[in-house]
Amino acid sequence: MRKAFLKVLAISAFGVGCGAGSDEADKNTDLQTSKPTITQPCAADDTFTVWCGYKNPEDLAATPDRKYLLATGFGGIPEPTLNEMSLIHLATMNRSSVEIELSQNTWGDPNCERGSLDFSTHGLDINQRNDGTYMVAVTNHLPSETVELFELAASESSWRLVWRGCVESPVTGSGSRQPMFNDVALTDGGGFYVTEMYDINRSFDELIEAGIAGEDTGSVWYWSAGESFQRVDGSQGSFPNGIVINEAEDVLYVNYWFSGKTHKLDIALGKVLATHDGGRADNLTMAWGSVWAAKHDMTVMEYLEDCPAETANCFLPFSVYELDLSDLSETNVWRYDSEIFGFGTVATPLGDSIWFGSAHGDRVARYEIGERVSNGG
Repeated sequence: MRKAFLKVLAISAFGVGCGAGSDEADKNTDLQTSKPTITQPCAADDTFTVWCGYKNPEDLAATPDRKYLLATGFGGIPEPTLNEMSLIHLATMNRSSVEIELSQNTWGDPNCERGSLDFSTHGLDINQRNDGTYMVAVTNHLPSETVELFELAASESSWRLVWRGCVESPVTGSGSRQPMFNDVALTDGGGFYVTEMYDINRSFDELIEAGIAGEDTGSVWYWSAGESFQRVDGSQGSFPNGIVINEAEDVLYVNYWFSGKTHKLDIALGKVLATHDGGRADNLTMAWGSVWAAKHDMTVMEYLEDCPAETANCFLPFSVYELDLSDLSETNVWRYDSEIFGFGTVATPLGDSIWFGSAHGDRVARYEIGERVSNGG
């Protein structure tokens, strides 16, 4: 990144210094004014280049043209707050709030209503539907627990979101239980799988005790238009977190944060086909023919003690595992312990880099891994 940045500066200097006459000078001036501004990194070390000005960019996903990253804005749990989604222009690293248009509910549950653009977003997914449109799903905690559905539409200069509906978290057990969602994986038909972290009616103290004990707290749910939520067999676990689905849509990969496990789950059989055991397993990404898992290298109590809510950044170490789709064996492993970026919650490979967001930080980070042959990453 530093080399690319210096190259831009050198090109700019060359354009200013080579003007021979007034016409050429005016031409160069026009070129300078038309160049987009570049947001400089706020920090860098031997591992990361970091850009600041965010609020908990918990999950990241690339737009179809691979020129932007869409980032959620995690508002916290168990008492969420409003936050906004960001759009990051990778060529300049300029951050902007996502333009959102409120439209009719055509993709969600007809009973789910929304009268404002106030969100507390968490996990997200982008997928192309069977009709060719691009769909974005985000888990959302305010004003109620929902999955929000958007069309990702090209604007004059970048991308915008058109709200196309929502789906309320199901209330079960005669009203005694309701899932609090974490992450979502879209299907080509417009349905989705979503992870339930825990019962929204459970006290946070009880949840922490369950985490320390490694108890099951939630599962994966499936929803499609015209049908109610269905619990996915075999998906129960200790704080279900990140989730992705394979191209054939018959296998789920699911992270469980409390236990640190990643499961490969056969949907039809409800059977776990493979397991990877690492750190506290957060988000998952499907890229380059692999599953990428971000896992935190600390205990639950270490996080609570070292990263209280009032701190802007949590710099606890984390690891990233590139896992084989067939058996979740480790293709590559990166371990990070930096004073400028930590608690990475998502690893998004793109080009020659891995991009990181955090559920407890004011920054996104880039780690250069070199060019690789990719299949869409």
